[in-house]
Amino acid sequence: SNRAFSDCAFAKAKAQSEKARLEAKKAKIQAEINQFSRLLSNVKKESKTMVLLVETIDKKIARTQELINITNKQANLITRSIKKNTDENNKLKKEIKIQKEEYARMIVKAYKSKNEQSRLMFLLSSEDFLQAYKRVQYLKSYADYRKKQADEITAKSMRLEQINKDLEVEKKQKQEVLKVNKQQRVALQKDKQEQENLLAVVKQDEKKYSKEIREASKERAIINRQIQKLIEADIAASNVGKTGAVKGKFYLSPEAKVLANNFKSNKGKLPYPVDEFIISRKYGDQPHPVLAGIKIASNGLRFQAPSNSPAKAIFTGEVVRVQKAANGILSVYVRHGNYTSVYGNLKSVVVQKGDKVNTQDILGMVFTDNSGVTELRFVLMEDSHTVNPSSWLLRF
Repeated sequence: SNRAFSDCAFAKAKAQSEKARLEAKKAKIQAEINQFSRLLSNVKKESKTMVLLVETIDKKIARTQELINITNKQANLITRSIKKNTDENNKLKKEIKIQKEEYARMIVKAYKSKNEQSRLMFLLSSEDFLQAYKRVQYLKSYADYRKKQADEITAKSMRLEQINKDLEVEKKQKQEVLKVNKQQRVALQKDKQEQENLLAVVKQDEKKYSKEIREASKERAIINRQIQKLIEADIAASNVGKTGAVKGKFYLSPEAKVLANNFKSNKGKLPYPVDEFIISRKYGDQPHPVLAGIKIASNGLRFQAPSNSPAKAIFTGEVVRVQKAANGILSVYVRHGNYTSVYGNLKSVVVQKGDKVNTQDILGMVFTDNSGVTELRFVLMEDSHTVNPSSWLLRF
């Protein structure tokens, strides 16, 4: 009985843990969808932002589908829990019924032999002292067993009452989850319809949009090469006159080596450079989500964030460069030993070259363009080559 209760408690705790995990995941995805919705409402519906609109709604659709999958899992989890509780309910009812019948028979039997004379005669009729002792033990055990039966009936009745309450709560939870699931499906269909309408517009003038995307890619390639050249120049400067310097790698002082090792030991645990965000572009070459035959080269991550979002240092380090582009857009370079984190597309900065910064210190504010897009361009480098920031940042 105790083991059954323990197994039941373990199963319940496991189910609660799974519920909490799904809720947390659902909240994270919902926050991303809200961010996509804000972006869609901010972006002006003009030719220059049409492809961005299609890309954004494509991502929103994917996340909404994930949300639907999670609510399906939640509904299934609750259904299993309801079945389990219903089965336990039926089992307890049968057990209580049998125990009550047995208890009633015991009470009748006890009533018939309750007078002291009959008990005394039962003891006095013993053949010897040992038999009398065994009969006393029997009467005591019988009384204890009766009490145990009564306690078990009470405990099971209380458990039955709790199960019935749990069932009512779970049935309401399931109704709520199914209601949310239905709303999500309606929203998904609406977004898919809007996506089709936008795609139709893009397809009408595909050459024009393809040209714009290729021009933007060329601009990104120029910026990427600039970052590469600047880091290579920094490496060369660090190696001048140093014994044991290795070409293409930063020469590190003992202090810088410690910092680099600390940075490396925190791989997979570093905080994100913005607080609230959606990853709008991943690292590496990837096909364009809207136009076929076009590949996008990405040397880092892009984070779309709410307007007036601050960019924050991902680790302790030194500001080695604050770069200003011809259009006034700023970038901050922070060195962590032989690693460099680059925070691009800033409208303002609060640091300068030579500043020491700590993890999560604010470096500046992310720029918002005319389309209403606030996007941090984040690059992470080990010596002269880029690495995938997703491998280094905190995993959800």
